[in-house]
Amino acid sequence: MTLWRCLAVLILALLAGCGFQLRGASAGEGPRNIAVVSSVSTPSGAHANFLRTLEAAASRRGGSQEAEMTLRVQGFAFEVEDGAVDAQVRVVEKIARVIVEVAPLDSRGRPLAEPWVIELSQAFRADRTQLLGSFEQQSQVEGALYQRLADRLLRSAQVLQRMGARDSRAAPSADDRLSSAPDAG
Repeated sequence: MTLWRCLAVLILALLAGCGFQLRGASAGEGPRNIAVVSSVSTPSGAHANFLRTLEAAASRRGGSQEAEMTLRVQGFAFEVEDGAVDAQVRVVEKIARVIVEVAPLDSRGRPLAEPWVIELSQAFRADRTQLLGSFEQQSQVEGALYQRLADRLLRSAQVLQRMGARDSRAAPSADDRLSSAPDAG
């Protein structure tokens, strides 16, 4: 009886392990190389922090080869807005918002799509009596927004690359078109 239970647990463990290994991208599809450039005329400290986050995320996904795609940051804004204020508790609800405009370019600098404008926001509470803690909390919220934004941009870029790769495989080359043309004589 216990032998059958052990055998059943072993089979279930093997099936679960096999399923875990099969999840994710296909074996032939590796990470794409994505470069990041900025064309913002007056960069700020927040803009520099976002670019560092985006470049770090892009370098995790790509190698040291030549970039297949470039993300050009054309616009950037980060703001923290005060929301509802409670005078007794002295707690302020704040909203951190980041807006970025990015143009995806191919390896030759030609646009692959219309520029993307992405806006993310996150609400948080800050205690006015704890200024250092509130600043640290705002910094953490800012960093989390930058990371979410970078991940979203890179996922969009990879989808665009996959669409381009699929289109280039589907489009016949000049030699294919000539060989498939009917003979005139």
